[in-house]
Amino acid sequence: MKTLVIAEKPSAGPRHRAALTPVAGKFEKHDDHFESETYVVTSAVGHLVEIAAPEQFDVKRGKWSFAHLPVLPPYFDLKPIDKPSRACPPWSSWPSERRGPSDQRL
Repeated sequence: MKTLVIAEKPSAGPRHRAALTPVAGKFEKHDDHFESETYVVTSAVGHLVEIAAPEQFDVKRGKWSFAHLPVLPPYFDLKPIDKPSRACPPWSSWPSERRGPSDQRL
């Protein structure tokens, strides 16, 4: 099984590849990603997830407002962004046999 590394933007992909090369060995360059025996490095354009809105946490003091700030939740949930079209990464169109049985789409 390979580890998928997603860079935030296309120009960051080669930097991730360079940082992983001492550990992962040589990477083969493809049109939309770099691949070694243990890693696949690709990129998206923009963010794929965002921090969940505070309303989604258990609110014991009533409705959220500026009067209740600062709010430090016990954890920060992530959720997929609402408009992923701009952020659609090249690997989202890979055929299912390429993604493997355990991979999931966002």
